Amino acid sequence: MEVGPIMKSVLLTIPLGLVVSHGAALAQEPPKPPKVLSIYREQVKPGKGGAHEKSETAWAQAFAKANAPSHYIAMTSVTGPSEAWFLEARDNFASLQANDEAIEANAALSAEIDAISARDGELLEASSHIVARYREELSYRADSAIPKMRYFSVRTVRVKPGHGNDFESASRLINDTHEKTNMDEHWAVYEVVSGAPDGTYLIFQPMESLSDLDALSELHGKEFRESVGEDNRDRLRNLTRDGVEYSRGQIFRFNPKMSNPTKEFIAGDPEFWTPKADAGKKKQ
Repeated sequence: MEVGPIMKSVLLTIPLGLVVSHGAALAQEPPKPPKVLSIYREQVKPGKGGAHEKSETAWAQAFAKANAPSHYIAMTSVTGPSEAWFLEARDNFASLQANDEAIEANAALSAEIDAISARDGELLEASSHIVARYREELSYRADSAIPKMRYFSVRTVRVKPGHGNDFESASRLINDTHEKTNMDEHWAVYEVVSGAPDGTYLIFQPMESLSDLDALSELHGKEFRESVGEDNRDRLRNLTRDGVEYSRGQIFRFNPKMSNPTKEFIAGDPEFWTPKADAGKKKQ
């Protein structure tokens, strides 16, 4: 799929509760993850992170000023390659086209986007756009108050051809064990349908801080391993060995300057999601 400035406007308000979209009230229960997730990924050149943040802030300001229907959350990598991901929640695939058409109909916004896009392109090694669908049956307690979160742990899994059932069996086994032991974890699984090789899955796990990783290590201690049982551990090892071609974990930090969330999303934590103009170069 060719990626242009219009497709880049198809971003997110974000999932796992992943996203607060379409006016969901934060005062109520956390929203369910969106049915469709649009993700624009950018690989930033070394040493260009600061300039890239300024460029992406201009994108967000342009959409906000034009009251455009492009609401999204930006996050930048803490581990792994230098990347920025922009995510947008959608109810269906047709809404991607509707969003493009709304941007194209605004001549002033389109012109501004073209100018910003030209500057932004000089800062990137590569870019891509993928679309994924939510797999509720593979997810675990996926409703979360995302505006209160600060990080996503994202695992990209690529399944070997013909082994999709192995991955799904392993996921259900993991979920059943977590339910059995009442584990306090939350993640949402998305299956990529366009923009990446077949059999690619993205697993999003929200975190309030990096200290959550310490807590997760304790949760997965001896007591949990014993509750899984040796037979299930062997089964998981076999399913993973036979069915998974590639697996990579990354940690991303939310960047409110580069984001254009909805008013409802901002209301979940306005101090964080409306950074002051004079905040300088300090990272959120």
